[in-house]
Amino acid sequence: MVDVTKRIMSHLGINPDRLLLEWVSAAEAARFAQVVTTLTNKIKELGPLSNDAKKGMDELTFKLQAAKKAVSGEKLRWVAAKQTEFMTDGNRYKEVFTSHESGRYLDGVILEEITVQEILAHLENGSLSVKDLSRKLDATTPDTLRHMLALLRKKMVKISEVKERSPIYSVCNNEA
Repeated sequence: MVDVTKRIMSHLGINPDRLLLEWVSAAEAARFAQVVTTLTNKIKELGPLSNDAKKGMDELTFKLQAAKKAVSGEKLRWVAAKQTEFMTDGNRYKEVFTSHESGRYLDGVILEEITVQEILAHLENGSLSVKDLSRKLDATTPDTLRHMLALLRKKMVKISEVKERSPIYSVCNNEA
């Protein structure tokens, strides 16, 4: 899970060196102190989290909220949990993946799930066209359209109106 978290941090523009997992026994007080001191010095060297925020803290906060929703979702948790199995036993077709292949797939799922959550968050603030969304996401229009079509199929978004031949999307209310 630390690898997954570091990958998410990288995608968000946060230096993954801000996260460390070390196993230290309760009998290793000196080692514990050394690990904590080393990480503390590393964090001081990196500076405040705002140093990692390329577009400002508001944008980073927005992305962190989207990432939090993404990791709460089933797809990302499932792929992360299956990563070791795919590299040792393989998938249902017994295809075994290298660490590189598994990492690339995981990166794709991370990017996709966070982008979907960012789209939904933007649409919760108001209806938008694909072109407007792609500007907000700093993504290409075709990539944004691909996500929108998937969200339409899942009935998570709807076309609320059409302006100048351009569909305007909004979040579907899950009213039962």
